[in-house]
Amino acid sequence: VTAGAFSPDGKWALSASADGTLRIWAPKTGLNKHVFRLGEAGLTCMATKGGSDGMLVMVGSEDGQAHVCHIGNKKVVASLRHFDPPAGTGGAMGSGVDEDEEEMEYPMSVEAVGFSPSQPNWCATGGVDGKLKIWDLARDGQCRQVCSPPTTTEDGTADSITRLQWHPSLPLVFTSSVSGAVRLWDARNGNLVHTLTGGSEQVNDMDIQFLPNGAAVILTASDDNKVRVFELDVNTVMQSVITPAATAIMP
Repeated sequence: VTAGAFSPDGKWALSASADGTLRIWAPKTGLNKHVFRLGEAGLTCMATKGGSDGMLVMVGSEDGQAHVCHIGNKKVVASLRHFDPPAGTGGAMGSGVDEDEEEMEYPMSVEAVGFSPSQPNWCATGGVDGKLKIWDLARDGQCRQVCSPPTTTEDGTADSITRLQWHPSLPLVFTSSVSGAVRLWDARNGNLVHTLTGGSEQVNDMDIQFLPNGAAVILTASDDNKVRVFELDVNTVMQSVITPAATAIMP
């Protein structure tokens, strides 16, 4: 089991697993109420509270896809192709054993997913390919924007995304990465708004508190055994990207 959460109404427990299944459980009895079989690839992460009724759940997969399921009517709403195979690899995934082995060498896994609180039909996926993708479920899962970091890591590989979190009222997404950077993206146009740095090791987890004054307090936990807390004035950044007000308030 790689991820777990409660349904928004608290009636069900949800689990995502390495066997490619998303399961709905009755917490009081421990009975399995439904199984979404989403392929053979392992599931890596989960997000809840999507859609206008809050009943959409999204899971990321090691094969470069993200699946959106409705836990009320128990239907798969969309399968989003985050990873695009490079030209010349045969295009479609799973078209042959040799192609599968070749494609698995590429960074494919979706490691972070999330729904926009302010735009119920928007969601985001972040992958080991370093890209953040914004999707519109109201338009059959159309990819609205592809956000790519301007740099790679020191060894030349993609700056893989490890976590993502939407702003509660603005079309903005925060991402953390293996390089230690935290980035703020504008989901409307795919632009990189601001980058926070302070460490060079992988960020394993990230949480954000949004304050009434418009500030975001960002906590990161990294491979260098350090927890860092940043404060970012989101309103100031959005008004003037040239002079953002961002300071680390704890090493």
